[in-house]
Amino acid sequence: MLAVVGLAATACSDDPADVAPPTTTPQSTVAPTTTEGPPPEFDIVGTALGATVFSQLAGFVVDAGLVETLRGPGPFTVFAPTDDAFAKIPADIKHVIQDDPELLVTVLTYHVVPGEIVAADLQEGELETVAGIPLTITRDGDDVYVNGNKVAAADVQATNGVVHVMGDVLVPPLGDVIDVATTLPGFSTLADLVTQADLVDTLKGEGPFTVFAPLDAAFEALPQATLDAVLADPELLATVLTYHVVPGKLSLSDMQDGDVLETVAGIELEVTKADDGTTLVAGVPVAVGNVQATNGVIHVLGEVLVPPS
Repeated sequence: MLAVVGLAATACSDDPADVAPPTTTPQSTVAPTTTEGPPPEFDIVGTALGATVFSQLAGFVVDAGLVETLRGPGPFTVFAPTDDAFAKIPADIKHVIQDDPELLVTVLTYHVVPGEIVAADLQEGELETVAGIPLTITRDGDDVYVNGNKVAAADVQATNGVVHVMGDVLVPPLGDVIDVATTLPGFSTLADLVTQADLVDTLKGEGPFTVFAPLDAAFEALPQATLDAVLADPELLATVLTYHVVPGKLSLSDMQDGDVLETVAGIELEVTKADDGTTLVAGVPVAVGNVQATNGVIHVLGEVLVPPS
């Protein structure tokens, strides 16, 4: 992948300062700029190519035809997801994005903001992206969060801007929570059950809502007797589904260890935080967090939340 990206990047410029660093001295990580040092040698594309943690991002940039744009004068502020961040996204969802050229460009440019903004200057509020869809910045002391996702390393300098390293992919809103569930693969069972329970109009409402959305595999893992019992009882089905919905828009960074969330079903969910930073809801870990919707936010689960009753 890096070899292909390197050829594409080299073709964009004859300036040796604009190509990736020699492969004989690879960088295993991208460290934040904490002290004043020599000026940056590479543009944003060259910086990504010089680090082994951005191979997925670099490949997608090539696929989307954005290499020349991101090698331009800019300046740009890029919130760059690492390979580990892309690994959190289910493969079928990544394929849908990669196979749709327009959607791929939207997702990538959703990570790019015009101008050079270092972490100290990232103020709470909205930032307009090149995709035309705003990002929400929040702060907790020196920590900076983008759509509720923590900036892992800040202020990596490039000749045409600055890169902030992200441990999560920023997913732009593809519509309301129902639109997201029906557009992205992996949520067909949830979408069918919401329709069966006559909750579509509710979840397409103004909200906002926080939805803990189980993947199809989560429903398949339920004991058949449990699933049959729920499907046979419309009231129970509505209770189980609304047990996954909390009023208001809560990103993962808004949820603290020990928080108790009141669901639309009227039954509480308890939040815990693992030592590695993973958020668990009723003991179930969030697989992918902070998927944006126009009327709320979705957190993807690998298990169905079963009410205590």
